[in-house]
Amino acid sequence: MRRRRASPVVRRADLVAATVSCLARLGAKGATGREICRQAGVSHGLLRHYFRNPDNLLLETYEQLCEDMLTQLEAAALPHAADPRQALHRYFVAVFSDDWAGPEIIGAWMVFWQQARSRADFAAVSDSFNLRQRALLARLVGQLPTAPGALPMADAIALLSAVLDGLWIEYYLSDQRTPRERCIALCDAAARRLFAL
Repeated sequence: MRRRRASPVVRRADLVAATVSCLARLGAKGATGREICRQAGVSHGLLRHYFRNPDNLLLETYEQLCEDMLTQLEAAALPHAADPRQALHRYFVAVFSDDWAGPEIIGAWMVFWQQARSRADFAAVSDSFNLRQRALLARLVGQLPTAPGALPMADAIALLSAVLDGLWIEYYLSDQRTPRERCIALCDAAARRLFAL
């Protein structure tokens, strides 16, 4: 029986997954196009069919992951937007899901963050992702009344984002020290303190 050729969407997704895996194991220097293709089981020449610029494979992978993560966070939270507490909880659960809090994926994000500190193209992707993520959080809590003495909304969202990122890294460093459910509970607690929930 002849094997069917994978669709371009599937093949590109395989290459993105191989890139993430290589980044987590080998870092940016070790995640070469040849190594990624070897891991994905495709010829190096196929990169040109699936990416705009094979020299920017890491950048395109970063862009794809940002888009995928935002899509998943929206899908988890927005159906519950009428109940901000529930919407935020669903958001936190999605952030700490295996899709976004596994060792490989966080290891890849660490590489992307390093690149964002030294390369303008990665910094632009990082800035766009951060703005869109904060806009989503603002949408989830924007209808809440402002409590007396509360921080301005932008500051509260910045603080919640910092808590979330810090716990995400903490979970990556030791899922025993701060287990997933504890991270989610701490995010819930931070949100209750910052907003009128």
